[in-house]
Amino acid sequence: MKPIKILIYFLFFSSLAVSCIPLKDVKYIQPDSRLKLNEHGMIVENRPQYHLQKNDQISIRISTRNPEMLSMFQGYTSQGGGAVQQSGGIRIQEDGAIELPRLGKIHVEGLMLEEAREKIQTEFYKIFNQEAAYIEVVMPGINFTIVGEAASGNYFIPRYDFNLLEAFAMAGNLSDVADRKNIQILRTTPEGSHRVQVDITQESIMNSEYFWLQPNDVIIINPKRQKQWGIGLNPIQTIATVFGALTTVIGMYFFFKNL
Repeated sequence: MKPIKILIYFLFFSSLAVSCIPLKDVKYIQPDSRLKLNEHGMIVENRPQYHLQKNDQISIRISTRNPEMLSMFQGYTSQGGGAVQQSGGIRIQEDGAIELPRLGKIHVEGLMLEEAREKIQTEFYKIFNQEAAYIEVVMPGINFTIVGEAASGNYFIPRYDFNLLEAFAMAGNLSDVADRKNIQILRTTPEGSHRVQVDITQESIMNSEYFWLQPNDVIIINPKRQKQWGIGLNPIQTIATVFGALTTVIGMYFFFKNL
């Protein structure tokens, strides 16, 4: 019986040692000496400016009382109250340009929204008096994807200032086995795609540009090793799992011993 006791003790204590997830691995935004503050004691933010890419949808809103401009876009946009608004958005084509009536193609890939607005506005003012219209270029919001240890899916938020914590809340929070120190973000730019790893247990993540979402981001939430092992995430679950395993082992031992 002595070998069985040794096996029981070994399985029990080794399982407790490796299975439980420490609280520091679950908590978000913990104190971190690397956090940068400004002279007023506020967190230094690093929100990146989005650069337009192929297949993005943008909306061009034109406010005008000019009937000629209204007729020029008739059938192409929706109208109302002396204003013209692009209906459903304009897709940036594979050559990086959009195409508008009379204005032709305007290359906007790689530009920020304000730069795109200025470029489109310049083309408009070649035809119309600059006092005759006001032009605004907007994107409908941020679309992003979450896969892994959360409610995986495609999400959309009609905002531009949206961060990782808000994204996790939108997805119903991360699971207990989510590796919060190894969050992967796939981000596309006009130059190509790249991947970064972030640790959301440290408050210095709020200084990072990757704390803020950009359109088309893919957030990959990897599991911790405990999920692969299939044992408990806390002492109670672990004891229950180990007890069940030991019961099976002891039963098999006596079964074969009595053969």
